[in-house]
Amino acid sequence: MRAGYTARASAGMVRHPKQGMERIRGRWDRHRDRRALAAAGVPARVLYGVTERWAERLHAALELPWPCPQAESFGPIWDRIVADLTEAGARVGIASYGGWNDGDRAFGAAIWCLVAHRRPETVVETGVAHGLTSRVVLEGLNRNGRGHLWSVDLPAVDSALHPEIGMAVSAGLRSRWTYVRGTARERLPGLLAELTAIDMFIHDSLHTGRNQRFELESAWAALRPGGVAVVDDIDHSLAFRTFVDKARPRMRLAARHVTGPGLVGPDGLWGLAVKGAGAPGPAPRAVAASPHYRKLSTLMSDSTVRDRQHAQIELSVVREIAFLVRGLTPAGSRLLQVQPLHGPEVLLFRDQLVQPARPVIYDQADRRDPDVRTETDFEEVDFEAAKFPAPDDHFDLAVWNRELVTLKNITPALREVRRVVRPGGYLILTVPNLAAAHNRLLLAAGRQPTTLHIASGDHVRGFAAPSMTRVLERDLAFRIEHRAGVGIAPVTSAPLPRPLRDLGHTVIWVLRKPA
Repeated sequence: MRAGYTARASAGMVRHPKQGMERIRGRWDRHRDRRALAAAGVPARVLYGVTERWAERLHAALELPWPCPQAESFGPIWDRIVADLTEAGARVGIASYGGWNDGDRAFGAAIWCLVAHRRPETVVETGVAHGLTSRVVLEGLNRNGRGHLWSVDLPAVDSALHPEIGMAVSAGLRSRWTYVRGTARERLPGLLAELTAIDMFIHDSLHTGRNQRFELESAWAALRPGGVAVVDDIDHSLAFRTFVDKARPRMRLAARHVTGPGLVGPDGLWGLAVKGAGAPGPAPRAVAASPHYRKLSTLMSDSTVRDRQHAQIELSVVREIAFLVRGLTPAGSRLLQVQPLHGPEVLLFRDQLVQPARPVIYDQADRRDPDVRTETDFEEVDFEAAKFPAPDDHFDLAVWNRELVTLKNITPALREVRRVVRPGGYLILTVPNLAAAHNRLLLAAGRQPTTLHIASGDHVRGFAAPSMTRVLERDLAFRIEHRAGVGIAPVTSAPLPRPLRDLGHTVIWVLRKPA
């Protein structure tokens, strides 16, 4: 049996040398991916922040009802697909296709709900094997009465497996299916250019970080706003983590397989990312070029080296918020900024939104610059005692940047900002980090952390990221969509990789009020 496989595989690689070299490269890439995962120092389930109740969270993020009747209809569909494959003589599940797994049931259930609710016209997937996932998509498209699936797939190196490719796809569904033979690197760019725009992308082919990044970056550019990328076996590399950090999707999640372990570790994982609604906004370089951003830099003190370092971190935080704001809310959104001081950052954040309403500022005194006054509305608020002026569920997005440390009693103010944000809306909250690396060193030396002031200044509260996260989730019932750290003083002012985020000078949370 082994000799037969070797002969068939060798013949296939001789006939298709370019594809053969890609397979060899894939083995080396997997080795590098394993080393990178080990260097991360935490299990993949921790790195990706696995969501156990992924279905409920997905429906809340898409503002869909839960429990979901579409989800209940998936079980019989899945059972029928498995039964059809079994009757055809195929082994289904773990290592059933040349050592590789068939599609996972939870992965399929997410795709089924997305097809039912989003009603996509154009779906592209990579990887077919028996076609379990392909069949789920096609059943959903057929039920919708619309849509087509394109599947890019390089057949297994063993030609004995070729008759099994797509065998789960029944004859009655093949009119909605186009099979594109070849590697994603060869065929995906041309297919996406031909289709112009797609509604859904599914990755289930070669799971090396190099290939996964290539596919996601290619497909993301072609995804329409509101489109979804669903990615299997994200635990094989750091690629999905790197991608979502760069792409800033409107929503992302990671979940466990339910039909068995992945090929790398005991916890097989899959993930998805939803592209933000509306226009993608300007390229990141445009933030630094914005006149509002340049004005912010002139307002910050740079009289000492420490002041210059602090100003660079504050500017980096503002840049990061601006990137996070893009695509987060739909066109016409209402923006609230709490305690923005002079106010140029309000206009910077506004410019990242699509056709936004006139921004509103809440502060204890009106310190707006003249140009900010002409483009914003202002309400004077006593954050320690008074209710916010807006009615319930009024704003789509609120930003509270760093000034929470000036309040003695934060809970009433946070409850108020949650009240005035609509269900499904967002709060972007940042605070200086009491447990930052430089503060830990200062405390070890017996000195006062810079986050807390004694005789001068107005910083009266301190927050450490893990403890504050628990308060935001448990006591205030926010859903944590993203958490980031910025700057390690005095070394860098840049956003930090995930393992270092809780040592950063400033912590950023993207919080969502459950729908």
